[in-house]
Amino acid sequence: MATPKNPPETPAPPLELAQVSREAAPLAVNRPQPTVGDMLQAVIEKGITSENVAAMGELVKLYERMEDKKAEKEFAAAFVRLQAETRVVKATKPVPNKDGSIRYTFAPFEEIMATVGPLLERHGFTVSFSTDYAEGRLIKICHLSHIGGYMRENKFAVRVGHGPPGASEAQGDGAASTYAKRFALCDALNIVIEKDSDARAEGGSVTKEQAEELAHRLAMVNGDKEKFLTFAGAKDFASIPAQMYAQLDEFLVRKEQRGK
Repeated sequence: MATPKNPPETPAPPLELAQVSREAAPLAVNRPQPTVGDMLQAVIEKGITSENVAAMGELVKLYERMEDKKAEKEFAAAFVRLQAETRVVKATKPVPNKDGSIRYTFAPFEEIMATVGPLLERHGFTVSFSTDYAEGRLIKICHLSHIGGYMRENKFAVRVGHGPPGASEAQGDGAASTYAKRFALCDALNIVIEKDSDARAEGGSVTKEQAEELAHRLAMVNGDKEKFLTFAGAKDFASIPAQMYAQLDEFLVRKEQRGK
């Protein structure tokens, strides 16, 4: 009896080309795009040559612009957070008349800084001031700087006058400087000063010197006398309420700034 032959082996099916391709292909890796700093470093490592020096200069300019833009964005974001915490500053410092009555109240620079100083520090800001003079005006420049490197400037100009009645020229200059400094800071930070409504400030009129000063300054800016007095709630300059002096003075300062 013949021994049965083993059945022929079934050949293995050929591998699919697609399967081979998938197994052989390397996995895709998401590599970060090179930054300007990376490109600069690559150029430096290859050495500065006449061929790449122009590209190097353009890369440096691009890097500086990108850093400036980044600092500006950081400034804007921090300023939004600062504004969210900034509160109204109340004017509590009284300015008396000769008879002892209260002429008006204001918020001194020191009190404003005491309020906003901790907020500035918390959000990475500092303020500094410089002074300039132009056409008989003293200009205070508030420099608001952020830790990221961006800085914004705000200017406030005042006329260089004689200061309060009886003041020396030096005192007048100091008063003008402090006044401009205070308003430059308030404008830079958008600080609102709440006027004191103390009943003591409701009586009395401006001094003779103040009445003459307001009349002269209004004429110098070609202001409408009738509208000015109506706004002040007075029939003439001598009867302007004392508590209105600060507001009228601020109004005239802004008119003087626009007219320079």
